[in-house]
Amino acid sequence: MTVEHFPAPWELEGKGYILIYKFNPVFVRKYCWVPDFLRGRFAGGFGSVMVVDYETSDAGPYGELLFMPGKFEHRGGKFDTITKIYVSTMESVVNGIRNWGIPKEQADFRFREIDDNTERITVRSGEDIVGDFVFTPYGLPFPLNTSLMPFHLVQEYEGKYFYTDFRGKGMARLSKLESIEINERMFPDVSLFKPILVLKIEPFSIEFPVAEIE
Repeated sequence: MTVEHFPAPWELEGKGYILIYKFNPVFVRKYCWVPDFLRGRFAGGFGSVMVVDYETSDAGPYGELLFMPGKFEHRGGKFDTITKIYVSTMESVVNGIRNWGIPKEQADFRFREIDDNTERITVRSGEDIVGDFVFTPYGLPFPLNTSLMPFHLVQEYEGKYFYTDFRGKGMARLSKLESIEINERMFPDVSLFKPILVLKIEPFSIEFPVAEIE
């Protein structure tokens, strides 16, 4: 199967949910697929789960579920890293790895409105559920920008380090996580923790620039 190359930078628009956590070092070390070059370097900070429906991107629309444990010490700085991520198209898988070293895997996504204000998102890989989430947003919308919580990513692929600072902005609302089911064999089991904050972002836009590669 030949997949077209969509080089960086990418501009993406859509809607989704961000769940913010504080994970303990034991959970991160044992259950979060930390890559070898960052093992033993966990520096705390805020971890996150993102469940996103990209309506447009340079590689077309796709769904995404990703996990970041928090900050890691690396070469004199502190960086975030994506340790587990599923997307719904091979275009996103192949180009995500090629452009930014992000370890994307393919899965099926289903976004369903349960009622006017509650949404269920199910992610499956074959017959297995990776994650199942039910959200109910509430409250007034407010602007949100990654300048308030910047993400400095480092990823490793084929012996190279990829450094990316992605930027995003949108309108956010508080959200209640009504239920969550996680397959711990396929994704870190964040159902063991209560999120500090859950937000629905709609609409939002993100720019993934060209990575610096060493």
